[in-house]
Amino acid sequence: MKLGPRAFLLIPFLLPHFSFAQCSDAGVCSIGHRPSGDLKHSVFVSYIFGASGKPDDLSFHSAELGAEVRIAENIRLSFSIPFNSQSGPLGSSTGIGDLVVLWSQAMLAESDFLLDLQGGIKLPTGSVTAGGLPQLYQPGLGTTDLIFGIHGQTGEWGFALAYQLAGGRSKNPVTRLQRGDDLLIRAGYTTRFDQFSLTLEALAIKRLQESNVLTSPAGQPEAFGNIPDSDQTQINLVARASHPVNETLTLNALLAIPALKRTINVDGLTRSISASAELSVSL
Repeated sequence: MKLGPRAFLLIPFLLPHFSFAQCSDAGVCSIGHRPSGDLKHSVFVSYIFGASGKPDDLSFHSAELGAEVRIAENIRLSFSIPFNSQSGPLGSSTGIGDLVVLWSQAMLAESDFLLDLQGGIKLPTGSVTAGGLPQLYQPGLGTTDLIFGIHGQTGEWGFALAYQLAGGRSKNPVTRLQRGDDLLIRAGYTTRFDQFSLTLEALAIKRLQESNVLTSPAGQPEAFGNIPDSDQTQINLVARASHPVNETLTLNALLAIPALKRTINVDGLTRSISASAELSVSL
């Protein structure tokens, strides 16, 4: 299945920045990361753990830093950048990951309905050549991707629809991977207990084209071919919790597991489990 973790779209509906861990972040998951009703500036730091499961048997650790700035009443600009470490049977690598920048425009912000249009870019700030390892071991994805999405919320229900346009081929010397585009659909329900909130949601990510990789031996003219059946779908079940410590500090936590897991992991974005903890500061 190919989609899930990929840099994709997760839209945390009612809690700030939770979406990142659900996807492994190719970028799309940043769509909808904050509802339009919250107009404060904020910064956040988070730790994310992930595991690919068999047969790749990779583990992932990320420390992520991000911020969001309100630049007009209905407009927000946000960014996030991780420091990634991944290890598996072939070795390990660490380094800065890919920078994601997102523009959010609130179209509707009524008491019972919120609607955001969002768009952004994922920049290839992370290495794809570390240790001469394949793409799935690399801190970055090696492409400049465009991200588009819509995020809505009504009452306790939230939804999102997003698209990531993959930009070209990675320079990773082992695979020279060219990913397909991703489409994400998500829906969730939030309940609150005093100052504690819990969100349960389902997230489906569909890879729209097969992955294309280097097939020629080293030293030969480059030739490429598609990986059969790599245009897969992943469905994640996600639980997110949030607790405001005071007026400025909020603690967030997330756990995501696949109900349907992709089996081809050439991009390193497949996860059998993801978990994160985050501290968000409103300014």
